[in-house]
Formats: sequence, C-alpha cells, structure tokens
Amino acid sequence: MLPLLELCRDGERCYWACNIRKDTNSDRVMDALLAAKSQESKPQQFSADFLQRIDLPDSAEWEELVRKALGAITSGQMQKVVLARQSTLRADSPVDPVALLRRLALRSANTYLFCFEPTGERAFLGASPERLYKRIGDKIYSEALAGTRPRGDCREADAQYEKELLQCDKEQREHQIVVSDIRAVLDEYCRDVVVADGPEVRKLTYCQHLHTAIRGVLVEGKSDTALLEALHPTPAVGGLPKEAAMRWIFDNEPFERGVYAGPVGWIGADDAEFCVGIRSGLIRRDTLTLYSGAGIVAGADARAEWRELDAKLANFLAVITKEG
Repeated sequence: MLPLLELCRDGERCYWACNIRKDTNSDRVMDALLAAKSQESKPQQFSADFLQRIDLPDSAEWEELVRKALGAITSGQMQKVVLARQSTLRADSPVDPVALLRRLALRSANTYLFCFEPTGERAFLGASPERLYKRIGDKIYSEALAGTRPRGDCREADAQYEKELLQCDKEQREHQIVVSDIRAVLDEYCRDVVVADGPEVRKLTYCQHLHTAIRGVLVEGKSDTALLEALHPTPAVGGLPKEAAMRWIFDNEPFERGVYAGPVGWIGADDAEFCVGIRSGLIRRDTLTLYSGAGIVAGADARAEWRELDAKLANFLAVITKEG
C-alpha cells in the first residue's frame, strides 16, 4: 500500500507527508489533512472487560502436539519447529484497537508497535521485540531472537533467570539454529557479513531472550522483495529445515496462523524496515485473539514450553486487565 498521508517524526519535529500521484484529487488530500487535524488528541479510554478465554490447543492438546513434534525431530524430519497457540478472549463490548495499542505502548519498551486495520470490523496489532531486517542504503541489519525466560519479580530472581537462559543447552541450541539460518541467507544476499559475539540477553517488560545481532552489505542488484522472501519465515517462527517445518505446522496445528508472525513493515527508496508480527493479536469486534509460539527442539519439555507461551502473553494480558 502507498498511504495518502504519513505522519513522520524526526527527533522532536513532526510533519505530514502527502503521497500525491498525477491522478490524485487535491480536494481529497485537503479533506484528509483537515480530518486528521480535527481529530481528538486525548487518548481514548480502554473500557472493555474480557469475560472468558479459550486456548487452542488447550494444555492437554499442547502436550500431545509437542510429543508428536519431538517424535518428528527424533526421526530426522526436522531439527526445530515452532508451535503456536491462539488464545481467544471475548469482551463485553467492541474492542478499540487504538486505545489498546496506546496502553500496550506504555508497557512495551524496546519493541515495534504496529496496528493494521484492513476494515472497520477488525485490526491486527502488537508489540514485537524481533527485527526481521532493517536496511539503510545498502547496509542490512538483522538479528536472531530465540530462547526465552520470564522476568523475575526481584533483581536476584531476574538474574537467576538470565543465568539459566545463558547456560541452558536447549535454549542455546534453539538460538544457534536461528543464527545459522539468518547467516546463511545474508551470505547469499550480502557481502561483509558479521555475526556479533554472543549471544547476549535482551530484557523486555515480561520476558528476556537470547539475542545475536547480524549485519552485512546488500549485494548490488538484490532487492528488498527478494531478501524478504529469503528471510521469512526464520527458524524463530517456523523451524528448520524451513519447508519441512512449515509443512508439519500446516498439517498439525489446530488453527490457521493467518497474518500472525508475518513480516510487518515498509519499504522506501533509501531504506526499509520489517519486524516479525509476533506478540500480536487480532481484533474482531468484541473478540481479541492473542498468539504466542515456542520453539521445539530435542530435549524440549511440553509444560515448560506452555509456561513460555504464558510469559509471552503477559504483556497483553496485563494491559487488558485491571493491571493495565
């Protein structure tokens, strides 16, 4: 899509940009600008109360799904697969996506905030911690984000979770699979590829993750479209080998992911940036469907992975309850 209006910020300076084609009606541009100017600037109040929650798969189905995935890994069909869960919550009134996003922004440092509203009846929004890639000129910046622990409720507990994350063989193997795959893609599309020493721990409001930065210089003639198609889905949201893991997901997950975990971002003449559409939710009038995923490799424990799913939803759940 090419937006008619863009609100851009450069430090403390904000300005409108209008994308006008030869056939664009100038009255339409002025009407849109006046409408934007006249909108109420006071944040909307988020007032919906959520009455019930349904998980798909539920905890018992999840344990069976993980057991089945581990069997496929043991038999050599794949090295890793990322399984997802959808948690559908029904509210007592229509959910306002902009009000929800405003509240989410207050609790979501170091994330990409996004909200897409294809129609007036639904919206896809989230606070993703994961960059797929950023391009500045011909410089490419990507990252591996895989391996998870919750945040502790005190400094000592938080440090203990961080220590577990750094020392856990399963989490390190899961993370390295993502690093190696992204490195392989960038080796094909870039020169001067550099992988940071690590991994280090990235701390979010409710989670902490293993993180490794990867960068390179885009080879002349390679496009954003080609790079997107090569990178997505990374093993952080699909698995490895990519085709085998995605086929297994299509055949075994009890719901369709839709836009969940897809690339979210933009392409410009001189730069581009995409995050991965995780820590996200789909609003359909009075329902909010939240998505979370967990990477399954050899040695994974179904109950621990279920707790990881809950940790990844904690930010959203705090926002929509009285805590928010």
